[in-house]
Amino acid sequence: MDFGLSSNLKSKIQNPVTVPVFLSEENMLKIIRIAVIVLVSILLIGTFGFLYIESTWAKPVFRTPKEAFIHGSIGTELAPLPVFQVLPDLFPDQLQPAGKEAGDWVQQFGFIHGKPDENEGLPVGFNISNFQPQSGKPSPVKFVGFSCALCHTSHIRRFPDDEGVVVTGMGSTSLDLFAWVDAFKTILLDEKRLTVENVAKAYEAKYHKPLGIVDKTVIGFWLSTARGQILASLPKWDNPYNGKDLRDSKLSPIGPARTQPFKELVHFMMDRPAALDKSYSKLPSLYEQKHRDWAQYDGSVKDRLSRSVLAAVAAGATPNNLVVPEISHNVVQAIEYTLDLQGPKYTEVFKDQGITLDPQKVERGRAVFQQNCASCHGYRNSEDGSWVKGELQGLITPIEDIQTDSERLNYRYYKELPDVVDSFFPDNHPLKPKRENLRPGPQGDTKGFINAPVESVFARAPYLHNGSVLTLAELINLKPRRELFYRGDNLYDPVDVGLASPTEPDDKHYFKFDTHVQGNSNKGHDYPWSYQGEGWDKAALEDLLEYLKTL
Repeated sequence: MDFGLSSNLKSKIQNPVTVPVFLSEENMLKIIRIAVIVLVSILLIGTFGFLYIESTWAKPVFRTPKEAFIHGSIGTELAPLPVFQVLPDLFPDQLQPAGKEAGDWVQQFGFIHGKPDENEGLPVGFNISNFQPQSGKPSPVKFVGFSCALCHTSHIRRFPDDEGVVVTGMGSTSLDLFAWVDAFKTILLDEKRLTVENVAKAYEAKYHKPLGIVDKTVIGFWLSTARGQILASLPKWDNPYNGKDLRDSKLSPIGPARTQPFKELVHFMMDRPAALDKSYSKLPSLYEQKHRDWAQYDGSVKDRLSRSVLAAVAAGATPNNLVVPEISHNVVQAIEYTLDLQGPKYTEVFKDQGITLDPQKVERGRAVFQQNCASCHGYRNSEDGSWVKGELQGLITPIEDIQTDSERLNYRYYKELPDVVDSFFPDNHPLKPKRENLRPGPQGDTKGFINAPVESVFARAPYLHNGSVLTLAELINLKPRRELFYRGDNLYDPVDVGLASPTEPDDKHYFKFDTHVQGNSNKGHDYPWSYQGEGWDKAALEDLLEYLKTL
């Protein structure tokens, strides 16, 4: 039925014409405002949601002093944990430069094996955190970095195949850190082999589980950033050494148990190559730090906190991540741990070797020490074990008097660096070193080396600030100082009190140390007497050596 409607009208009813509706300007503005509010709300919710999730990635862990020293992050994060775990599998050519028969990467670079069920089985001194490198921002993927224990833990090996006595606080006698860092940089620069895909394949093959999308994303971002930074630095700092060149002392004379601290500070703070720097220094032992007012071998830093902060910066920390509460807590607590840290006892370490001390020689040696050494180094009170400060302890002996290697005092930026340190940190930075606590500066500019206490002196080998003397017998000139020796996988020599050196070169386990090379001199500190010089008394020196074992 069409109710008598015309065909034209029926067509209009069946196909109505759309009449445009025009919004007023006021309504249009309302809609825009609502849309903006909704969009901003979504962004705020997303932002706060992300910040909440991010806050769960790195929950602060405030460690005890000992745990902070051994496992705490000091802001030196290097690489994502999954990457670190597979690098030895992907790059045996770089991490085993002496060949597989010379041991794994831990042995070849002088690290100390950790416990398999602790800290992901990493070597002593590597820590795990959820902090991103340099910024200290939280990361959903764990990163591996250094702790204080890396450089300041060693092992005393008494005989071949001895697992050794691990001594926390002792400067490492085997760690070749600069060689390892060069190997690590070389690996990062290998764009063909170090890829997210290859890391994922190696990880799945090793652990029988795949890497997640988050892991891969973080690894990809880290790899791009880290590789870019190294590439940008090459024109200034040059290419890293790699492979067998890492063990060539002519190319890189730093070697095991030593560092080149000012070179790294000049790199990071001044962005300069420091190519002429030969200021090699041995890794120091940190026993009973409460007895030291000034730090560094040349007495250039007064405050212990400043010393530790600068050490962290030299290892890659930044002003940004040093203010992260957990990281700054670790730095402070690690210092606290070393204040009363006792070094090992000679008789305890060698008790199973049947080594005993001669009481009469010890007493005669005590008299020699009191007469010739105590004024500069202090001495151990035999009644209560306290350290009695010497008259000249804590003062600097000018280089003209002590006559040891002077490269540490003569590097190019010696005078400028304290001011550079002062300007490197913002004025409001809580860990900013005070300018008056840096030398040269208001508290002196004497070039020389500080008279320091010698607690547990047998466990401070090698000797002199550059590690150029292997034993106490040589340091006190009871025996002539070797001009050429080998460092690395050294056994301990309990007779001459220090490190033993093979007589034949072995580049698979050792690193050649030539005292004629710039920065390696073993001259100076001829106390009590120069070797077979005027007044030289062999019997008195034998007694002195026996007494030094008791400190």
